[in-house]
Amino acid sequence: MTAYEHLLSIPVSPYWDKYEREDHEYRLYNARVDAIIGLHREGWLPIDWVNIVRSPAPPQPVRNGWREHQAAQALAAFKPTLGEQVFGSQKRRSRLEQEVAMARAADEQEFQAAYAAYSADLQRWHWFQQLAQSVLSGDPAACQMALDHLGPFQVFQQMGSSLNVVITRSWCVEAWLVGNTSTDVVPFTHIDITAKGNLSRRDMSDKRYWELYQDHVCSAALRVAREIFSILPIPIALVHVGYPFTSSRTGHPEFKPVLSVAIDKPTFESLNLHVIDPSDSMDNFEHRMEQKRGSPMMAIEPLTPNDLGIAED
Repeated sequence: MTAYEHLLSIPVSPYWDKYEREDHEYRLYNARVDAIIGLHREGWLPIDWVNIVRSPAPPQPVRNGWREHQAAQALAAFKPTLGEQVFGSQKRRSRLEQEVAMARAADEQEFQAAYAAYSADLQRWHWFQQLAQSVLSGDPAACQMALDHLGPFQVFQQMGSSLNVVITRSWCVEAWLVGNTSTDVVPFTHIDITAKGNLSRRDMSDKRYWELYQDHVCSAALRVAREIFSILPIPIALVHVGYPFTSSRTGHPEFKPVLSVAIDKPTFESLNLHVIDPSDSMDNFEHRMEQKRGSPMMAIEPLTPNDLGIAED
C-alpha cells in the first residue's frame, strides 16, 4: 500500500479541528503527487526462472489414519463391566465401534482433501516447470504466456488506463499504455501551507501541471519496463505511452503517442530509481518525446524495433 492509498483509507473524523483537516488534505495532496510521479519506485520482485526449474515436485500426502488408530485403541482396550457381562449389554462396545468407523471416515476425508490440494499443486508445478524451461530457452509463445498470466500490471487498470504487452522480437517486448481521458490523474489544484500555517488552494499553473504530467508519463513507462523485466529475461522493453482521442478525420477513437522509449535492462538496472527525475531519466535511453515549456506533450511517431538497429539471431 502506497502512502497515498494509506491516507485515503483514513476516514476524516468529525472530531478533527480545522488544522487537523487541513493537514490531512495537504498530506493527501502531496502523497497523490508523489504517487503519480513515483510509479517506477515500486514493482514486483523478479521471477527466478532458474530456481523454478530446479524446484522439486510437491510431496505426495500420506495416509496416517491417526483418528482411526486412536479409536481402534479405545475399542481394543474395552472391557465390559460385570453388569454388562451379566445382562449382555453391547451399547458401549457398539458406540466404540461406531467411533472407529467415524474416525476412519474423517481420516479418509482429510486425506482426500490433502490429495486434491496436492493434485492442484502438482498441476501448477508442472505448468511452471514447462513455462520456465520454455522462457529460459527464449520461446516467444512461452514469454507471451508469462506476460499474459503473470503480468503485475493492475496498477494501470486502477488508474483507468489500458495496457497491451506483446512479444514482437525474441529480444524485445513492446508495450502500449493508453491513459483514460475521463480520469484526472494529475490534479488541477495546487495545495500548500502558507507561512501563517493556513491551507492555500489555487489553480495549478500550466507550467507546473504539464511538468507533472510529463513526469507521470515517464514514470509510468519506467514502471511498465520494471514489471516486464521482473517477468522475463529479455534485454529491451519498448514502451509507448499516449492517450485516446477522437479523430476529426474518422470520428473514431485513435491512439496518440506522446512518449516512445526503448529501455534496455542493463541501463535500467543501473539507475537509482528512488532519486531519479522520471523525465530527465529518459535521456539514458533512445526515445522520442516532445514538449514545449508549459504546454501539453506533443504527438510523436513511435519507435519501432527496426529503429533500434539490433539484428535478429
